[in-house]
Amino acid sequence: MKKFSKKFLKTLLVFIISTIVIYMTLTIIFLNERCKEYQFSLFSKKYYDLRNIDSEKIKELGDGIGNYAKLLEDSLDESYYQEDSNYHTIAEYFDPLGYSIWIFFQTEITSITHRYISISILIGASISVAYIVITSKKINNILKLIIGYLLPMIIVPPIYMYTWTNRFWDVLTTYKGIPAYFYIGYTAIFILMYLINYRIGRRMTKELNQAIKDK
Repeated sequence: MKKFSKKFLKTLLVFIISTIVIYMTLTIIFLNERCKEYQFSLFSKKYYDLRNIDSEKIKELGDGIGNYAKLLEDSLDESYYQEDSNYHTIAEYFDPLGYSIWIFFQTEITSITHRYISISILIGASISVAYIVITSKKINNILKLIIGYLLPMIIVPPIYMYTWTNRFWDVLTTYKGIPAYFYIGYTAIFILMYLINYRIGRRMTKELNQAIKDK
């Protein structure tokens, strides 16, 4: 029981760490891409110089927010804000332009923070399964490869695509739809874990043989 608990806690730790690391890495990369699209910069002062800013992109951004604000002002849309059982248009309570900017930022932040939750959990779970399989002494190398590597490669893409679209797709769309970094990253992580476990096991075997020899 103690051995099982220890193994479970180690696996849980692997899952938590791998999920957080993957999520943070992908989210920061995506955040940086979005910042570049809107001509901000996380890591440099490039856009502090107005000569580096594309005026057309600024115009597109302004048009998008401005058009939404104008809809609120003119037609008041079909959205409403409810108070005291009476229906009121949003523009009655909020400044249309300010509300439009607030909606824009809320949408962007939600998109950035939620985009990689599912794939991070799936990859974290896959790494945890690989860890269990690789560190098991009762499973031979062929089964380790099948269960720890090939199985996640087959199972993760359909689940990932379903979380995005709420439906299952044909084989070609499914396996092309998942980002390439999953295949590359998971392969690298699996090989690394296998090599580390192999070296640890080899060292332990050597130490055990030496101890037996000394006796």
